Amino acid sequence: MAGVGVAVVFILMFILVVFAICVVMIIAEWKLFKKAGQPGWAAIVPFYNAYVLTKITWGNGWLFLLGFLPLGNIIFLIFTWIKLAKAFGKGGGYAAGLFFVPFVFLPMLAFGGAAYQGPDQGSKKGALIACAVLGGIGVLLYGLLLITAVTAGVTQMRDTPPVYMEDHDDMDDLYEDGYDDQDDLYEDSYDDYDNYDDQDDYGDYGDIGSDVERTPIEGYNYFVNVMLDNGDTQVSVPVPDSEYLAASGGAASAVLDGVSVSVYAGYKYADLPEMVSDSVESTCDLMESMPEYYADITVDEMIAGDGFALQQINYNYINWDGEKIPCIEIIKCDQVDDGMVMLDLSVDNSSATENTQTIFEEACALYGIDFSFD
Repeated sequence: MAGVGVAVVFILMFILVVFAICVVMIIAEWKLFKKAGQPGWAAIVPFYNAYVLTKITWGNGWLFLLGFLPLGNIIFLIFTWIKLAKAFGKGGGYAAGLFFVPFVFLPMLAFGGAAYQGPDQGSKKGALIACAVLGGIGVLLYGLLLITAVTAGVTQMRDTPPVYMEDHDDMDDLYEDGYDDQDDLYEDSYDDYDNYDDQDDYGDYGDIGSDVERTPIEGYNYFVNVMLDNGDTQVSVPVPDSEYLAASGGAASAVLDGVSVSVYAGYKYADLPEMVSDSVESTCDLMESMPEYYADITVDEMIAGDGFALQQINYNYINWDGEKIPCIEIIKCDQVDDGMVMLDLSVDNSSATENTQTIFEEACALYGIDFSFD
């Protein structure tokens, strides 16, 4: 009986602590919304509070719907905290605090002296496309799992889950040679992820910024290797060495001086050209739904070979003053045994700096893309 009493007390204390944290978060959101010129009562209205939070961070409240996309919602949440910190003049360290202990850092932001500076417009395009691509993949994976479960229940012919990628060792050469034809804009893929030995077990990630474990790449100044681990597969991939690098399980993304990279390791649910085509279609649909930001969207011909497929999207990004800025998006899928690694590489010239071309050249070398820089 004494043990039961202790358990009841523990449960009641846990409920009280959770309730207290919820109250603190609501009060902090109320104050934060008022500082941003929004109604404070929005903090107590489900869904509308997410709309207002997205509005003051992204500039478009309806983007909160991206938070309902599987896989994509992780990236969306990370970038929302980053943009919230920047909207009040804070840096990456404060964004990490908002992500890991929001019940501490959100009240500090709300009741501190930080002033609201408006929605953060930097790296919006790369973050949105990363959310859309991973969200599209997540929806397709959930659909596939649902169909598999229904089929197994009806036919009684399958008693195991879908086969995912095996664990790999010997990760020496992840991205290798491309084709030699310089006439095309890009032609190659990084070869099959051949060797995966002698690597440590890095476990699951849910980190941003300095919390992400990074391995330097010899000869490259702007890229590091990070480990993707979705529970079934471990693979090391290069990503920009950015303050806002985010990694979670089998997905990672980073934006550096206008170059955006998103990678995802997962189950190969269809042939590679079909998977690339699905991602390109979802990306174009997202762009076309926001004509105030994107115009003149075109898609190049699919390039596919042994173990890879890729396709390029060309478009103009509409700047705040109406200027059209040409940008590109390359979506690429590589087979790794029974699984795949999906890459989204983009260049947003509206955020370009003097380092952008060098960063993109390093990306092309690491991912095996033969790009013409004429």
